[in-house]
Amino acid sequence: MKLAELQVLHFDAAAFGLGPAERAALRGSHEAWVVDTCQRTVIVAAGRDSRDRLIAQLPAAARAQGFAGAEAYAFLLRFACGLESRLVGETEIFGQVKESWREFSSVAGALSRELDGWVQRLFKDTKEVRAAQLSHLGSASYGSQVRRLLGVATDGPTLLVGAGQLAQAVAPWLETRELLLWNRTPDRAHELARLVQERHPQRLCRVLDGTAAAELDAWSDAGDVVMCVPPDADRDAARITAWQARPAHRGRIVHLGLGESGHAVWSDVAGLTGLAALFDMLRTQSGQRGVQVARARRACAEKAVLCSLGPSATQAHGWEDLAAFATISP
Repeated sequence: MKLAELQVLHFDAAAFGLGPAERAALRGSHEAWVVDTCQRTVIVAAGRDSRDRLIAQLPAAARAQGFAGAEAYAFLLRFACGLESRLVGETEIFGQVKESWREFSSVAGALSRELDGWVQRLFKDTKEVRAAQLSHLGSASYGSQVRRLLGVATDGPTLLVGAGQLAQAVAPWLETRELLLWNRTPDRAHELARLVQERHPQRLCRVLDGTAAAELDAWSDAGDVVMCVPPDADRDAARITAWQARPAHRGRIVHLGLGESGHAVWSDVAGLTGLAALFDMLRTQSGQRGVQVARARRACAEKAVLCSLGPSATQAHGWEDLAAFATISP
């Protein structure tokens, strides 16, 4: 497949109302590699006709968020490097992209065969950009930031609510004598416990029943709570009541599902911090990070241009080829 045929669409699936059934339909079309993260959905296709058929399935507001050719490759490289994430330079996203590709390419299909060469180059370029430009960025993961927000562990176990991608990124970083894991689907919580104990064999992980009552009991006993689920109008009031009814002791809630604007029902809860506090903390560290991130974005643009120059891109080119490096915005 030629680079010019590479097509990428991306958007915040939650903001545009794309539900699980619609995402499944996109995957089932066999015309798209769909990468879902906690922040966005990225759709990769081959050829304009395929892109147009996929666009017809998307909300109108999402249709302008697209790239083609070298611009598409540059976006994918920034995405895999964590440069398109709210937590700029985060390390978890590359693993999510690789796992998504592993699942997609495990089912033989024309698109996976067409994309394979470009994806392998994407993985190679991502490693090079991260090593050259982002290796000294400092700890850039949601887990490391949550650990900083929590600080010294309080009395009692830490309750982690959720078992999705964000919870998987956070759980291994939580320093606690006992980690309580709750998810509506206990099997997913058991899988998360396995991942944590692979990294920390001595850490005590206890998976709770997937019932509302089991979760609320844990809220009553926990020292700290980390929320990796979106706000839930039907359940949040009960969670807050259980938290406020606890015996007097220090404790904090880090709610990663609230967004920077927060949520009214949580506004007066003592000990609560959300994404706004996390991003504020990062802004105080932004000076040197900004320089490194700018260089990394430029490196992504340059690698995309090298792709567009063809197989001989590692060789010297004439002066006229240098103009290509001005065509892609970093």
